[in-house]
Amino acid sequence: MNVSVVVGLQWGDEGKGKIIDYMSEDYEAAVRFNGGSNAGHTVTVNGKRVVFHLIPSAALRGKKLYIGPGVTIDPVQLIKEYNELGNVQLKVDPRATVVTPFDIWLDRKLEEMRGSAIGTTGRGIGTSFAGRMFRFSPRVCDIASGIVPDYGPMFTAFNYNPSEMKKWEEDSTLYLREHMADVPWELMQIYEKGGKILFESAQGTLLDPLYGTYPYVTSSNTIAPYVSIGAGFPFNRVDDIIGVMKAYQTRVGSGPFPTELSGSLADLIRQNGAEFGSTTGRPRRVGWLDLVSVKYATRLNQVNRIVVTKLDALSGLENLRVATRYNYQGKSSSDFTRSLYDKPEPEYVELDPIPDADWASISKRGYDSLPAQAKRLVELVEQELKVDVWLVSVGQERGMTVVA
Repeated sequence: MNVSVVVGLQWGDEGKGKIIDYMSEDYEAAVRFNGGSNAGHTVTVNGKRVVFHLIPSAALRGKKLYIGPGVTIDPVQLIKEYNELGNVQLKVDPRATVVTPFDIWLDRKLEEMRGSAIGTTGRGIGTSFAGRMFRFSPRVCDIASGIVPDYGPMFTAFNYNPSEMKKWEEDSTLYLREHMADVPWELMQIYEKGGKILFESAQGTLLDPLYGTYPYVTSSNTIAPYVSIGAGFPFNRVDDIIGVMKAYQTRVGSGPFPTELSGSLADLIRQNGAEFGSTTGRPRRVGWLDLVSVKYATRLNQVNRIVVTKLDALSGLENLRVATRYNYQGKSSSDFTRSLYDKPEPEYVELDPIPDADWASISKRGYDSLPAQAKRLVELVEQELKVDVWLVSVGQERGMTVVA
């Protein structure tokens, strides 16, 4: 399998960064193909925690790193991240959209103006993508060429003072020019020479603007087939699609959440799983695993392998539940799309609680040493999704990963 895609099967924050880092040892190149600096992919190695926002999560492995034209790039964040990582092998496609200071300002302004906040990260991602559709957002090649973004009447309409744009342009121009490359072309060169490529999605399937819980979604497509658009790489050359899911459910910001928990139980899972946004620091909403939505996401992405993360965060609870169906006005159903216009009541399977365990020791001994209760949850996931679980993550560290 020379070409793999890693996608999130929930509302993001599934632990994709750790899995990309874990897998990338066997790959020549890693590629981001969607989203922007609203992503927060965390990798922990030997106690050191690194959060990636734009640069692919394989950076610590010394791999070739690419950012495709489907990503919107904040040069300030990219320069900061690049400098913190050191001299990584990074190439950025010249056709990628650029986030300007105006995009960030407008993003926050629009969030203030809404009757009810969607809960964006305020990093200008949605406004930059929207500006691209309006045909006034700059691309990487525009900034690198010294072309000043022309927002015309937008500045006037929103009473924005563009003076801060000048310094931003000067800082961004030289850096972007140094890292520009035709990413789709380079990826095909690697592929045709037998090299292995790993594609990394940001956010999760349920945040996709078409297939997610709109309007409480992100601004670019998050599903695996978007590789063809976001990286210019033919989807029919993809061999392997890995879906990453937590052993429970979380989301950030507003929007529907059928299995959401509150009170002390939610607080306990949140603390056990360190469920605070890598990008925003916001506490994440927490709930029981919802296999109705995960099954929907698995089908959309054509997933052939599953990774279950943060299984350890469920240990020590007094009870454990997993939603396997929804009930709509007295009728049981596995139809996730109906939840987009009708409020479901989850139907739960009760599982035996997972006991406290020495997860570091278990990760060294392998899958068979997992508590029987934890293995039962993994078996239920396979039974419902009809896809094999490949990896189980039982801690933040790179090595705390077992092959199922």
